[in-house]
Amino acid sequence: MKKIITAIISVLLIASMLVGCGKERELYQVNLSKHIEVGEYTGVTVDTNSKEYKEYYQSNIDNDVKNGSYYNEIKEGKVQNGDIANIDYLGKKDGVAFEGGTDKGYDLEIGSGTFIDGFESQLIGVEVGKTVDINVTFPENYDKEELKGAPVVFTVTINSIKRAQEPKEYFRNLKFKTLKSYEDDLKKRSAISCIMDALLKEVNVTKYPSEDVDKIYESEYKLMEQYYQNYYGMSMDSVISSYGMTEDAFKEAMLENSVYPQIKEQMMLYYILDAEKMTCTEQEVENYINEMVEENKNLNKETLKKTYGDYYFESLFVKEKVSDFLYEKAVLK
Repeated sequence: MKKIITAIISVLLIASMLVGCGKERELYQVNLSKHIEVGEYTGVTVDTNSKEYKEYYQSNIDNDVKNGSYYNEIKEGKVQNGDIANIDYLGKKDGVAFEGGTDKGYDLEIGSGTFIDGFESQLIGVEVGKTVDINVTFPENYDKEELKGAPVVFTVTINSIKRAQEPKEYFRNLKFKTLKSYEDDLKKRSAISCIMDALLKEVNVTKYPSEDVDKIYESEYKLMEQYYQNYYGMSMDSVISSYGMTEDAFKEAMLENSVYPQIKEQMMLYYILDAEKMTCTEQEVENYINEMVEENKNLNKETLKKTYGDYYFESLFVKEKVSDFLYEKAVLK
């Protein structure tokens, strides 16, 4: 699994969220039994024929392809669902081009729902090099008054297509020696996701540790601040204002939608770590980072630490260690 994490980090060096803990257990240094109730966590049954498992399996493949940009360029052929179509488009309302409805060389993932309903589906089956007119209607709640509920026509040209590679084409790029070893890793990751879902449904948080909540919220806030500043030149005050929220309301939303769910999962993992008397030392985390850097020469150890912080890597280390334990104790059928 570390191979996959390394690949993702190399792609998402700035965009990923910062979570976790640092040196000799700086996070969750409380008696976790007073904060969280965890049921039986060994012997979880995973049905590899279930819809949930199969969805995780395909999602892992899709994410590996996207994170590694493992695509083949198709210069002849027709657009299929899941392709990334490079398009030029011009949108008109009543025969007149409207603001924001024109672009060239745009990469659109077909089936992603990025554009308004009907746009992407009408491109399926269109040949590379062809130009077609697409009739769609903007939703009634669209943010531009003049386009709310308006029927429009987009003239779209398919410049080229990028289609996801098959696992047999890219597994070596992820440092797997054989296709089977990659497929085994997919199986393990998919099973672990099912295990985590099952366990988290039974976990009850009685109290969130305030110190850890503050740490993770501040870390996420700072990384978000960096992201919006670097990519959009916006301050967090502007970002919060654009959502029509006060700073207190924004924090509450962040806590409920991001921080608390992360802490719930992390506390469960640390609870199991402690219950099974597993170790998590500064040296082990340092070795973990060194392995990542060794597997990908493009990564720089100090840059990783500066970008993510030590907390993040300890969190990854604990999650992988406990996940391995849970997978070994699970029952796959």
